[in-house]
Amino acid sequence: MDLFPYASFRPFQKEVYDTVYNGLREGKTVLINAPTGLGKTAAVLTAAVRYLLETDTPIHYVVRTRTELEPPVRELSKILARGVYLDYVVIKSRQDMCCYPQLKKLNYPEFLAECNLLKRMGRCAYYPPKEAEAPLKSVSTYVKYLCASQSCPYEYAKRKMKDAKLVISTYYYIFGKERADVGGRVVIVDEAHSLFDAVVHIHSISLSEADLRAAYREAKKYGFLEEASKLYRLLTFIKRSSGSVDIGDVLGLVADIDLDTAIWEITKRKTEERVNPYTPLLLVKELREALRERLRYYGEVKGESSTKTLVLYPLDPAALIKESLRGAKSVVYISGTLPISLFAESLGVFNYVKLDISFSDFIPRQNYVSIIDVGVTTKFEERDEEMYLRIAQRIATAINLSPGGVLAMFPSYEVMRGVRKYLKISIPHWYEGSQEVEWDTAEKFFIGAVARGRYVEGVEYVRDGKNLLTFVVVVGVPYPEPSPYLDKRVEMLKPRLREKAWNAVYLYHAVVSVRQAIGRLFRSPQDRGVVAFLDRRYAEPELWNELRDILTGSVIVNHLEEAERLITEFFTSATTVSR
Repeated sequence: MDLFPYASFRPFQKEVYDTVYNGLREGKTVLINAPTGLGKTAAVLTAAVRYLLETDTPIHYVVRTRTELEPPVRELSKILARGVYLDYVVIKSRQDMCCYPQLKKLNYPEFLAECNLLKRMGRCAYYPPKEAEAPLKSVSTYVKYLCASQSCPYEYAKRKMKDAKLVISTYYYIFGKERADVGGRVVIVDEAHSLFDAVVHIHSISLSEADLRAAYREAKKYGFLEEASKLYRLLTFIKRSSGSVDIGDVLGLVADIDLDTAIWEITKRKTEERVNPYTPLLLVKELREALRERLRYYGEVKGESSTKTLVLYPLDPAALIKESLRGAKSVVYISGTLPISLFAESLGVFNYVKLDISFSDFIPRQNYVSIIDVGVTTKFEERDEEMYLRIAQRIATAINLSPGGVLAMFPSYEVMRGVRKYLKISIPHWYEGSQEVEWDTAEKFFIGAVARGRYVEGVEYVRDGKNLLTFVVVVGVPYPEPSPYLDKRVEMLKPRLREKAWNAVYLYHAVVSVRQAIGRLFRSPQDRGVVAFLDRRYAEPELWNELRDILTGSVIVNHLEEAERLITEFFTSATTVSR
């Protein structure tokens, strides 16, 4: 049976398909770097489904966010339309799948408390879930059908996960605290470039001063005076602390608090009072349970005065990833911006097969101009008002020369603010922050984005199939801001990676961020545009070697204005090469 859901393969799709299928047959880890627009989701899923049908090996396909569930669901529905029958299930968060619209307005802890109360009292019309054959056209259709069948979509999916032949879920269901058993399964990890950060986010614990104060007041109100006294000690510790804190000190403050009894009694009393049974003591319990685990955490108190928050970050996301995937038959990591060697070294994967389709393989050289401006830098010791002015002048040049949208990615909010005050822009423009971007109504516009922000991660600047961006400016090198937490992660990696430990944390994030920004401009081989790198470090070996597929052939200038003629000729030329 021909499983591929399209009439023919696009360029490089067959290579993706073959690499994944052969890697699964060999029981290897597979690393795929393939640019957005190539169609890797369809190729990977088709190869995996073929392997499933031949070997009866179940598949678990995971994505980072709930919106990213749609592409694999869409492609799987097309594969199933070829006459394939598979027992599948789709799952995201309990609240996202809830059939009661009013409950979706609650914050998540309050929602969980209300959900559990409705189930316990037998007042949920959708629980326990009923058997149903939910159609797979889109995630929303899947959820709506189950709701119409009087079956809780979340509970239905959770119950089916263990035996389903193909599961599509968000990261949480493999890398979260209540992870699914992947023993004997093939696991496909989409958007793998973001996996380390996603796992850190999933396993981070935060407890704000406001939440702790509410927990203290509630314990006192319901008569748990000893527990209230201990909570007050923790509150005082947070109020008096700033920056890094000793994890042992925090554990000592929460270890002997009788949270279970207090939570049970308070929840029962609030239920009797017919109010939402949620108690902020649950957050303190989550903190205590995290500290009791074998994970190593870094702790810090962030914020000022009454807005302080205690935050715990896991120090070794690679260990968490490996533990979550223990027993998997094979793992396939796919991304459009995956620095394969850095990723493999950081994760500690050595026996793998790979397919690295570079930027220059996918985008014809005639379709872009790349420029390195060595007259500026955002190196910390060289940041001053004069440097910010010089960067602003170069961005103004890019805006003037570009016939369409311009995206400038800054390494941090600090640099963006420093440059912004020298930019006078007359076209529609937006900066990273609270502004809602309305670029889809403008022909020419400017967007000031920050590395790893929402304007350079996953968004498409496309209207009627046409990419509205024509120019991307990479301002400086988007290394993460140095922090004690990231430095601790580097120290943990040094015994294994030695001098490469810094690269695995800092350089990795910078390379991924640059590729993400450029990926906004080139969504298909037909897209054309200019990329300007405003920092002399792009002409140096460290960055050049990691970005050689983009930087090779770059014009090196001391000021972007020196490339004005080249840029103008490029934009006035109608030549577009497609593969």
